[in-house]
Amino acid sequence: MGKRRVIVVTGGELTDEELLGLRNSEDRIVAVDGGAKKLLEAGIVPDLAVGDFDTAGPQFAKELEKRGVAVERLPEAKAMTDTHYALERALSGQPDEIILFGALGGGRVDHMLANIGLLEWLESRGVRGIIQGSHSRIRLLAGPGDIAFVRDGYPYVSLIPLTSKVEGIRTRGMKYPLYGETLTRGMTRGISNELNAENGSVSIVAGKVLVVESRDR
Repeated sequence: MGKRRVIVVTGGELTDEELLGLRNSEDRIVAVDGGAKKLLEAGIVPDLAVGDFDTAGPQFAKELEKRGVAVERLPEAKAMTDTHYALERALSGQPDEIILFGALGGGRVDHMLANIGLLEWLESRGVRGIIQGSHSRIRLLAGPGDIAFVRDGYPYVSLIPLTSKVEGIRTRGMKYPLYGETLTRGMTRGISNELNAENGSVSIVAGKVLVVESRDR
């Protein structure tokens, strides 16, 4: 693939703002089933489309091929989701970062949770994963490590532990600071902090935590 960032577009909700950004993107784009249809309707031709095409339909897969898109048809019965397979294909180019669009909407909570879980799988492969939604941006932070923030329309920051404990949490630029403290999975202390500076950050010593930036609808 050659590029250091890959965008994966699934079949969930996509806003006009997100589609505009994708139209102007020079990154490689991998589309998943119905995500390819949304892209094509917006005048965006993906580099690769994968899936069983139970949503977009087999005829649409043929239309993609006529447009010069590489298409990989998957069986309906398989041991991973179409999105998981798309990430596998995205990893083949050894990117530093993969951004998922449309991975939070669509009405299927099971798929949404599975997509969020794939952030941990990407982290295990040494790649940064970001789920970008219209009202949320989700990243995974594994300790020891840190994530920086810029005030760009997502004023709320929530920390949701994936491991039983996340230790040594320090925040900067937040309304409710943490000074080397511990958050426990299942508790809600880390929900809905707020950026009160132009820049902020969170660092942890040990554990894994979902870092969710949000804005109200």
